[in-house]
Amino acid sequence: MNDRNDQEKDRKKCSDLILNSPAKKKIIVAGAGTGKTFTFQELLKGKNGNALALTFINNLADDLENELEGLAKSQTFHGYCIKLLHRTPFGGIDAGFHIFPKLPKIIKSDEQILFGRKESNFEEAFQCLIEDDGHIDFYINRANFYNAVGFNDSVYRMLQYLKSGSGEPPRYEQVVIDEFQDFNRLEVAFLEEMEKVNPILIVGDDDQAIYDRKNASPDFIREKAKDPDYERFELPYCSRCTEVIVNAVDDVITHAKANGNLTDRVDKKYTCYLPKKLQDCINYPKIVHAICSVHTKKSPYISMFIEREIQKIPIEEIDMANKEDYPCVLIIGPKYYLSQINDFLVNNSYKVDYEEKKKDNNLHILDGYEILLKDVEPNLGWRIIFEFDEVENMNDIIGKTHTDQVDIVEQLPEGYRCKNEKVIDLLNHLKENTASIEEQNELKKIIDLDLNEIKTRLEIKEEDENDKSQKTDSQENSQPSIKLTTYHGSKGLSGGFVFIVGLNDETFPRTPESPSDYEVCQFIVALTRARKKCYLISNKRFGGSGWLSHSTFIDWIDDSKLSVEVVNKEYFK
Repeated sequence: MNDRNDQEKDRKKCSDLILNSPAKKKIIVAGAGTGKTFTFQELLKGKNGNALALTFINNLADDLENELEGLAKSQTFHGYCIKLLHRTPFGGIDAGFHIFPKLPKIIKSDEQILFGRKESNFEEAFQCLIEDDGHIDFYINRANFYNAVGFNDSVYRMLQYLKSGSGEPPRYEQVVIDEFQDFNRLEVAFLEEMEKVNPILIVGDDDQAIYDRKNASPDFIREKAKDPDYERFELPYCSRCTEVIVNAVDDVITHAKANGNLTDRVDKKYTCYLPKKLQDCINYPKIVHAICSVHTKKSPYISMFIEREIQKIPIEEIDMANKEDYPCVLIIGPKYYLSQINDFLVNNSYKVDYEEKKKDNNLHILDGYEILLKDVEPNLGWRIIFEFDEVENMNDIIGKTHTDQVDIVEQLPEGYRCKNEKVIDLLNHLKENTASIEEQNELKKIIDLDLNEIKTRLEIKEEDENDKSQKTDSQENSQPSIKLTTYHGSKGLSGGFVFIVGLNDETFPRTPESPSDYEVCQFIVALTRARKKCYLISNKRFGGSGWLSHSTFIDWIDDSKLSVEVVNKEYFK
């Protein structure tokens, strides 16, 4: 193990180099838990709050906002651009525009009605800046008619505003960009406009690039790391993970590169910071590979093993997790594993944080009524309702909105408008808590949802909902906090004791001979969530499946770092 005093001095030297550099453009490519947030905090002191921190998803922006404590305004790219658009509407919308993330679905439906085509991928066009096929122009034209923006198109509008010379980016004493490895071309182009007038610090790690679904690419951070206009810095010391986990990450990267993965990876030092982690390294010297013989409803060995390990967690570790506000137990894996583990733990009286249902991104008729509750005129509200309650001559109505910009409300048949305005009246009564039983029953029949679901979708609170006190007793505080999440959901989290489940070939990775870079990065992200101890859990059978082999990724970790537990019927005797 490295001398701890040398590590302390070297870490301070790395930090001072960043803080004292006069460079206007800086980049840090560093692994998980290496003090990036601390560096943000130190860099932003003395800026009088005139600083901006940008990332790409809400939970990471919320975390940054809490951690920076007034040193900078923390927002997602789309949240920041929507704020700017309210100040400076651009491209055909006015300041009262609707924020509607599902807008691409409506415009895709318009395209089908107007041109009979379905193939356009508007989100990809924005994210990758595909501007030469007319799809973005069509989208913007329709969005203007609806006076609405979604997420990607809000960033695109502000990008076009800045590139057109109509205005320049707001000026800050410092802009910091977090998780840059998961940015797409649109976000990078916006950043490049910001950097023209602002000092920029980019932070990220191409070993943690897991958001391919938004057309993000680690190539962008790799290009910036080589850019001579940017001064590159290191943060090599991990103060989150134990030495065995840090060294296991090195094993995974070495095998990945030998396998042809991570070919253009940015080389970086990644070392366990012993002044903080030495005792944890002594207490938890191994990663556990638990080989479960089976997992079925009758024999839920994965869940039973996890429960047994939870019961062994020392009270000091539970207290520390509560004090520092991180999950004591973090369980990561595919949803079909997580749902069964969640049911088992809940049935055994554990308090579990698990959002099994994803936020519903599908259109619903209530999306339209919600807009019309505020004003019965907007084109967007009526257009959404058309998707569920088709109007006579709907194609003609949509056609006139496109060719002649005729508002939808002006074309509605009287009976159709009256019928839907009656529903709006009923929803207003519900919102004001004045709906009679008969009106409530009528609403349930029309909307085809129960009353609680309608209230949830419209964010209608019960009268006494805000008065409910949240009580926590000493018994709850003595129980470990438990959170279940997917690989993507684990980004931005850490946990004391991390269990990675479903580690079987053809599940993760799907193709053992040629895993994708994104799967490699997901495994690295999962490993580096662990503050104390990490468990890799494979299983030979799952439900009625055939024989399963443990994940190739486990074989990439040297045997000397693993403690193997065979979990079968005899294990629980």
